[in-house]
Amino acid sequence: MGGNTLSSQDETMNTPIPLIEQRVIEATIFGVAYKSLCARMSQADALAAIRSTVDALAFEAGKAFARRAKNGVNFEHFGSILESWQASGALTIDKVAATARELEFEVTRCAYVEKYREMGLPQELVSMISCARDEPFAEGYSSKLRMERTQTLGEGAPSCRFRFTWRD
Repeated sequence: MGGNTLSSQDETMNTPIPLIEQRVIEATIFGVAYKSLCARMSQADALAAIRSTVDALAFEAGKAFARRAKNGVNFEHFGSILESWQASGALTIDKVAATARELEFEVTRCAYVEKYREMGLPQELVSMISCARDEPFAEGYSSKLRMERTQTLGEGAPSCRFRFTWRD
């Protein structure tokens, strides 16, 4: 999920693209790719190919967010991602609890999942291209960061429960 906007180059200027719009564009591509892959291989292999791509994109996004840490990667900087994740009303985050080494919260509304469902994406893609990003994003940010999530909206739960832990 990392970051709030992606710069898009046109002939006259850079135009920021909100992350939610970027994800909708990606979801459209993933949906078409998934159909194409399923025509050529098993569904399990097609999902594995999509998952590999999602993981790589999320890992790189985590690394990019880490590069924005002025004082080097640290847990305080990582916690600032919540603001970006909530931008444009993409996520509603409640029950935030933070200590020096743990960050817990619940996502009670996810516009990504809502958009993917509105687009008619198969359920197996909805959680994969949305929920599956979080762990590789954390890994890309720092090998010291661990993520636990017991449930997701994308899989039909009433909320996503996150817990990030910083380990030395």
